[in-house]
Amino acid sequence: MTNNASVHVDESDDVEEGRESGESNNSDDHNHLTSHGGFIRFRSFHEGDRDQVQELHNEWFPVSYKDEFYDELVHERMVNTGEKLFTCAAVYHQDDCAESEQDEDYIIACIVGSLLDVARLDKDTASLLVSDPFQYKRVFYIMTLGTVTEFRHARLATSLVERCIRIVENDDQCGALYLHVITLNTAAITFYERLGFYRVKEIENYYRIDGKLYSCYLYARYFNGK
Repeated sequence: MTNNASVHVDESDDVEEGRESGESNNSDDHNHLTSHGGFIRFRSFHEGDRDQVQELHNEWFPVSYKDEFYDELVHERMVNTGEKLFTCAAVYHQDDCAESEQDEDYIIACIVGSLLDVARLDKDTASLLVSDPFQYKRVFYIMTLGTVTEFRHARLATSLVERCIRIVENDDQCGALYLHVITLNTAAITFYERLGFYRVKEIENYYRIDGKLYSCYLYARYFNGK
């Protein structure tokens, strides 16, 4: 797979069923009871999440990241460059106490993304995402998004994407939220289209998985006048 390619698991049930998420933005203060009998809250990655995050990414996605990627990810930094990353995890508590200790957290969904300067994008992609690069200097890129199977009906992926949406809405110089999705992943495509994303273009041979090349779609949701 190409560097910084976004990868996504089947989120179709996340859109179709479940209850709406709360409105907190990447914080520790939103809790709600679930049908599984515990609490779910949203927060950024902690250092103690490292092994969980790596195990989930290995389970969900067809690409293998180096250990250094996860070492930096739990500190919300991009490996090699140290650039700031956005992370948000939905964590499940198996007891009735919303104030459980961190080591009792079980990550059941998470998202990773980054605000990027438009100037860093290739010209073709930049022209598709922002109409005026002098006015809209940034875009938000969703790198990874996944949910464990037994919580696919809880609208967690929707809630995680909504947090990214609010970041963009609160930044009048950010013109778009975008991602790449393999053309074969019809469930993810349906998921993003229902959240207001548009198919911008097809990119041939974008992913290399197990030695084979696969095409992807560039999807974007536009903001702030685009």
